[in-house]
Amino acid sequence: MFDTRLRSNIMALYLVQGLNYVVSFVTFPFLLVQLGTEGFGVMNYAFAAIQYGVLLTDFGFNLSAVRDVAQVRDDPKAAARIFWRVTWAKLGLMLVSSLILLLLTFTLGSWQAHAEVFLWSQLYILSSVLFPIWYFQGFEKLQLASGLMVVARALTLGFLLLWVSGPNDIVLAVILQATPQILAGVVWWFTGWGVAKPEWVRIHYSELKTALRASWPFFLSAISTSLYTTSTTVLLGLFSTPVQVGLFAAASKLVYIAQGLIGPLVQATYPRIAQLAATDQPAAVRLIRKAFLIQGAVGLSMALMLALFLPLLTPISVAWFGADFSLSKAFLALSNSQAVMMWFAPVILLGALSLVYGQQTLLVFGFEGYFSRVLVAAGILNVILMCWWVPGSAQGGVRAAQSVLCVELFIVLAFWWRARPIFRQAAAIGTNH
Repeated sequence: MFDTRLRSNIMALYLVQGLNYVVSFVTFPFLLVQLGTEGFGVMNYAFAAIQYGVLLTDFGFNLSAVRDVAQVRDDPKAAARIFWRVTWAKLGLMLVSSLILLLLTFTLGSWQAHAEVFLWSQLYILSSVLFPIWYFQGFEKLQLASGLMVVARALTLGFLLLWVSGPNDIVLAVILQATPQILAGVVWWFTGWGVAKPEWVRIHYSELKTALRASWPFFLSAISTSLYTTSTTVLLGLFSTPVQVGLFAAASKLVYIAQGLIGPLVQATYPRIAQLAATDQPAAVRLIRKAFLIQGAVGLSMALMLALFLPLLTPISVAWFGADFSLSKAFLALSNSQAVMMWFAPVILLGALSLVYGQQTLLVFGFEGYFSRVLVAAGILNVILMCWWVPGSAQGGVRAAQSVLCVELFIVLAFWWRARPIFRQAAAIGTNH
């Protein structure tokens, strides 16, 4: 349950998350002001598009490999075999995804106009391979991985503030934001800080095929999830103006920052629940119920805070900093996205609940197939709603937020419906024992 090790992991993660928020509080308004709403929209459009390459490279290993490592972490040889199998698979997938994105960059008109931004954004793909965050999570040592990231972000923050000074510095902003994870990965490969580097194990081609086959349902789930997350920004960029993309991106940034308060709970409990599901199902369900209460409370609190208090940011910022100060301008840009935020804020609570019923319940109990089907349906639903609501609308950002809200509600209900028998079965097992 919530023993000393798990509680210390959660507390350490929240400490690191707090430091990350300090960095985000500086970079987010800074980039919004320096790049402008349009430049900020272009940067986020490229970031969203490149996430397809990251998704292909990760191939669901951030869920399947975490579960596998968590269940064999007391066996160094087994953990090492999983590490090298996944690493070689990700290297091959990185080459494939980079080639595909390179081709698209020089063939799609909307990408050609900002080709340099899209090309340098591929650094995010390299960073996903170089820093094996999934390996840290499997050993329940995410606080050390996050610590490396915070140190790396702090080192590059100064250069970001010093060098990025206008809309022409979008490429530089992309490079400096992708650098921290690459730097953290290089440090780990040379030092083994946090989690000792696994011993070298020779992997056969057949093992790579087995790893890809086993992770396919998780990859399908990730691709489907992208259809109502990153694809929303991409579709909005196709159907609406860069200004609307910028307004939607500003609101979504705040939502994802708020959801970051839930992240440490999920990251810390997922490998523990996966381990308990294989040995003590009633204990796993008890931990899931505690996660439901805590994550639900955090999600509800953050949703209410953003929905109710965002309108106060602009007058407060003007009063504190003055109308010409950059932070005041940033908050003014955020206030323009208030209509988007009112629809977007409930997604924080729904996302917290979908993690409980989906990732922390269905996946650890072996219902990858149902999990994937729900997310495929959700992704298709979002594409349909975006293609139906956004084209021709003067408020594309609001329509996109409404679409995401409908999709998240569908996911929570579908996951909850299938998770109910799992809870009843675990309760019956606990009663019999």
